[in-house]
Amino acid sequence: MRLLRPGITKVSVYRRCQSAIPAEDGLTKSCPGAIMGRASRRSNRSCREPQEKASYLSETPPLVTGHYASYTHLSVEESMKRSIRTWSSTVAIIAIAAACSETPQPVSPDVTPQNSMSAIAQSHLPDWFEKASPAVLALPGTVFADNDEANNRLLFGVENASAIPGIQNALEHLGIPASAYKIEVTEPIRFAATLRDEWRPTRNGVQIHFGNYLCSLGFNALDGSERSFITASHCTNTQGGVEGTKYYQPISTVNGTVIATEVEDPVYVKGGSRCPRGKKCRYSDASRALYSSSVLSDYVVASTSGPNNGSLTVTGSFAVTGQDNTTTSFPIGTQVNKVGRTTGWTQGNVTNTCVDTNVQGSQITQLCQTFVSAPNGAVVVQGGDSGSGVFTLSGSNASIVGILWGGNSSGSMYVFSPLKQVRDELGPISAH
Repeated sequence: MRLLRPGITKVSVYRRCQSAIPAEDGLTKSCPGAIMGRASRRSNRSCREPQEKASYLSETPPLVTGHYASYTHLSVEESMKRSIRTWSSTVAIIAIAAACSETPQPVSPDVTPQNSMSAIAQSHLPDWFEKASPAVLALPGTVFADNDEANNRLLFGVENASAIPGIQNALEHLGIPASAYKIEVTEPIRFAATLRDEWRPTRNGVQIHFGNYLCSLGFNALDGSERSFITASHCTNTQGGVEGTKYYQPISTVNGTVIATEVEDPVYVKGGSRCPRGKKCRYSDASRALYSSSVLSDYVVASTSGPNNGSLTVTGSFAVTGQDNTTTSFPIGTQVNKVGRTTGWTQGNVTNTCVDTNVQGSQITQLCQTFVSAPNGAVVVQGGDSGSGVFTLSGSNASIVGILWGGNSSGSMYVFSPLKQVRDELGPISAH
């Protein structure tokens, strides 16, 4: 087993279309209103009263002779001819009316974007943006200004609705019409901080610096009334024994403030029924550092975008709501997590429990330790992850179960000291 404390490295800080369904032109143009009205009525009547309809269609208009109007008596033959001509005309009218009453088939909707501004107004957008962007971004609560070419408008983002009136006033003063822009409430833009950047308040899982080495802050804790953090014992200037190691975060060359000073780190002891001959033993690789009064700390674990994906970018946090003060032998298969400055958030399963293990290149044996591996062989630990807090998750809530201190050379397995044993050696610390 090897310790995970690398040589110090240089670390950089990163900072409405309404879809109309048109009628077919043939139907629209061939249906004058008068014909439509008569035909519709006649069509309805034909369904119910064919005899009355025939009688109605056989009527002939009166002829005018001099000053009098009279009905002309026709011969039977002429009467029949007129009736036939009248019937044919009526049938044609009914056909036209029936065609007019048909429901036209829908066609594909028009999906061409509809713009509320004229082409002339759109041509002003680049100039308006040049004037509006500096004016709007100078106002409090503004997040961004954009010439939104895709939607032919200016687009402004604000942190909250209270900033909107100020932007509206500024744009009105610049002569930009309300139809030319949109204001939306959005989240503010922040620097993409990583586990290796500066964090105030400090949080579990971020980078710490001491001497010539880098490690990970395990978890913030209270020892009585003393605000402290727990990390690995070998993440001190001398493993075992208190020599007042000074800690910086993220590194002394970025921020020279001493965030905490080592105050507890029990010595390793020889002898006893379980410690091998020639070895020095403890049940935990853990130490406690007391925070400087000016440095704030928080009881959360920094979280990245997901487990075992290698990301170091902090996207949120897990609230520490519990701790396991009693377990030394975890059930095989228990899923546990850690967040460290080198490999970020990793997740694996307990494979071996209460294991006595030697540490490569030293005379140290750690007693009753826990082994964790990822089911798919993913890398779950690398140098610099030493000191990381190990925890279980329930939703977004974390429960501290131990301190990570070592792993194998491939990074597929890590070792942690159970929290019960950390507390047995450091005292009744509270992680939340």
